[in-house]
Amino acid sequence: MPRLTFLSILLFITVTTFAQQTILLYKKKNKTIQQYWPGATISFQLNDKEWRKGELVKVKSDSIYVRPFIVNYSLWGTDTSRFNEEGYSFSDLYAMPKRGVLIHYTNGHYEIQRDAGHQHFYWIKSGFIFRLGAAMYTAAHIINGLIRHNLSLQESAKPLGIAAAVYTGGEILHESYKVTRRLKGKYHFEILKL
Repeated sequence: MPRLTFLSILLFITVTTFAQQTILLYKKKNKTIQQYWPGATISFQLNDKEWRKGELVKVKSDSIYVRPFIVNYSLWGTDTSRFNEEGYSFSDLYAMPKRGVLIHYTNGHYEIQRDAGHQHFYWIKSGFIFRLGAAMYTAAHIINGLIRHNLSLQESAKPLGIAAAVYTGGEILHESYKVTRRLKGKYHFEILKL
């Protein structure tokens, strides 16, 4: 009998000590893209296009509470600075970064980290390589034509036409490449209570 009483008390304590946990689900239509729970790191863009990053503290039915932090890297290790908790309504949130896009603190604000290979093939996907290559090729062609004194429209039409096409392709890639997903329509948040 004491064993049954002990197990009953233990079961009662276990059931009552577990608090209800709320999970924030970031979804595309009905498919879950990412799950955030209290203690997880979350990054998002506000309506004024400012980025925020921090530890998710609390999730409510219409808002989230985040504790921003900054990680400073040095030769001696890392140093994390944490700030006061901030609350944001879901209507304040504008966009979420795509998978693999890192947000870091630099120059007094949070921004997208475009270096160190965190965005795979960023220089190609954004069209930067194509635009840079076309501009360098055009400059080299003009300089060589001036040095050789044979810069004519007939000889330059084909090479400069190709350079213009490559540059235009780079511009099209630049305009179509997005690192964020707008929180509207098919991308949205849902709350799951456990």
